[in-house]
Amino acid sequence: MRFMLVLLLAAMFLVQGCGKEGGEEATVITVWETYSAEEREIFLGWVEQFRTANPGISVEVTNIPFDGMEPKILMSLATETAPDIGRVDVAFLPKLAIRGGLQPLDGFDIADLTRELRPVALSSCIVDGKTYGLPDQVNGLCLFYNRDLFTQAGLDPDDPPDDWEEFAEYAVKLTDSEKDVFGFGMRNSLWWSLPFIYSFGGRILTEDNRECALATDEAVAGFQFKVDLYSKYKAEGGAWRSGGIRDDLGFQNRKYAMIFNGPWAVGGLERGGINFDVALVPEGPAGRATNVGGNNLVVFSTSKHPREACELLKLVASKEAQAEWANALGQIPVNTAADEMIDFEKHPYLKVFMEQMDYARPRPGIGSYPEIENAVNPEMQAALDGKKSVREAMESACSEVNEIMTEEEVLKARLSE
Repeated sequence: MRFMLVLLLAAMFLVQGCGKEGGEEATVITVWETYSAEEREIFLGWVEQFRTANPGISVEVTNIPFDGMEPKILMSLATETAPDIGRVDVAFLPKLAIRGGLQPLDGFDIADLTRELRPVALSSCIVDGKTYGLPDQVNGLCLFYNRDLFTQAGLDPDDPPDDWEEFAEYAVKLTDSEKDVFGFGMRNSLWWSLPFIYSFGGRILTEDNRECALATDEAVAGFQFKVDLYSKYKAEGGAWRSGGIRDDLGFQNRKYAMIFNGPWAVGGLERGGINFDVALVPEGPAGRATNVGGNNLVVFSTSKHPREACELLKLVASKEAQAEWANALGQIPVNTAADEMIDFEKHPYLKVFMEQMDYARPRPGIGSYPEIENAVNPEMQAALDGKKSVREAMESACSEVNEIMTEEEVLKARLSE
C-alpha cells in the first residue's frame, strides 16, 4: 500500500511539473501564418525570442498556404476552432472585424507602438475606430524599368518619367512593334489600376464609404489614361489580355520596358541578371499616389489568451524585428523607428519603396472590398477591350458596387443588434 502511495505521489508531481509553477497549466498560443520559407525562418526566430522572454507560454505555429487561409479561418470561426493568432491579407481584416471575429487590441497597451508604425500600414488594421490587428508587412507598387532599353531608345536611364505626360512619351519611344517590344506592360484589376485612379484625384468610395465614386470625372480620367496607353498610344503590349504575356514575365524577357511591381519582385530580377531600376509612380494631376498591400497579424475573438497573444504581435511590429525583416528580405519595415537601422547599400531599391509609401492610399476599411473588386474588374476589362467606353464601364460598375454597399450596411446593422 505504501509503495502504491509513493507511485501516486510521484505521478502527481510529474503532472504538476509539466505546467507553470504552482501547478497551473502552461499557456499555449496557437498561430496560423502564411509566410514564405525565408520569411518563416525569421518569424520562428521571433517566436523563440518570445518564448525565452515568457517561459510560461508555449507557442504552436502552423503554416497555411496563402490562398487557403481565408476559407480555413471562416470555417474555424464557424466551428469555434480558430487559433489565437492569424496572419491575414489587409483586405480580409475588415470582413473579420465587422463579423465579430477579431479581438480589438486598443486595451492592450499598444499606443506607444502604434505611434511608430507607418500610418498607411496601421490604417489597414482600423475598422470603425478600433484597432483589430498590427501590421507585419506592407507594400505597394512602384515603377520598374529596364535601363538597357532606355539607353537603346535614346532615353537617360538615370532620368525616369516624372509625370504621366512624360510617361506616355517615354512609353511611345520605348515601343518597337517590329521587335515586339512595348513601353509598358500592365495588369487589369481595380487594385493594379489604383495608382492611375488615385493620382488623377479619384477614389473607390465616397468619404463616408457608402457609395461608389469610380464614375466621378477624376476616377474616369485616371482609368481612361490607362486604357489610352493601349488603345491610343499603342505603347502597351496587351499584358492584361487573356493569353497575353504577363507583365512580370515580359519584363524579364525584355518585351516590356516598364511595369508596375512591388518589393517582392526585386530578388528574382537581381538573380536573373536584369539591368533594371525602380522609381516612384509618375505624378498625376492630383499628385503622386500608389496602392497598398500587405498582411496583418490579428487575435481572434475566441482566444482565451488575447493579452499574451497581443504581446507576440507587438514583438513582430517592434523596430528591432522590423529592422531585421527589412535587412534580411529587402521588405519595407512597418515600423518607422527601424528606418535608421536599414542597410541601404544591401537594398538600394528599398529607399524608393519607402518613399512611395508616403504617397500610398489604403483601400476602404470595409468588409465587402473583395466583392467590389469582383464587380469592377469585368467592367474594366470591357473598357480595355473597347466593348464599353470608360465612363459606361465605370457607371455600370458603380451600380453593382452600390448594391454591395447597401447589403454591407444592412449586415452591419443586423450584427450590431
